[in-house]
Amino acid sequence: MLYVSLGCRLALAAVMTLAAVGKLRSPRTFAASLEGFDFIPAGLRRPLALGVPAAELLITLLLAVPATVTAGFLAAAVFCAGLTAVPTLVVARGTTVKCACFGAGNEVPMSGWHIARNAVLLAAAVLGSAVALSVGTGVPGEVAGIVLAVVSAGLLTALTVLVDDIAALFRTPTTAGGVGR
Repeated sequence: MLYVSLGCRLALAAVMTLAAVGKLRSPRTFAASLEGFDFIPAGLRRPLALGVPAAELLITLLLAVPATVTAGFLAAAVFCAGLTAVPTLVVARGTTVKCACFGAGNEVPMSGWHIARNAVLLAAAVLGSAVALSVGTGVPGEVAGIVLAVVSAGLLTALTVLVDDIAALFRTPTTAGGVGR
């Protein structure tokens, strides 16, 4: 089970780091994207523009330090629950909101793909928490298992970060005029 925990830990840390760096590289883009969330009070949007990447980096730090891995998983679970709730509300309301989840250049309308992506991250955080609370947070000792955990984490990270590109493969193609075929 420590291999599963290691894979979850690496994937969550990588995704959180990439998301935070993307937001911090283009803070105005992320802050502007929060304007579309009418269910978030206007007074909270500016603090969220700074707080979200800070929370992502804090979770990464907690997951990186052996003594705080369990806290990192638990923080990631709470954070990912919130991240799953946001696109769920957007889709349920039928509104079109673009979020710069990974910074500028990644602004596509939220959809079921975002809900699924965030639910997978939530599942990784919950699974990691369960393992950490039941068997601990040590690093497993078999090289083959560690390699598998690292490769699995890399794959999950790539799929998570590229979900908008993957979703685009399933959209109806449009012509130059913007009308589908």
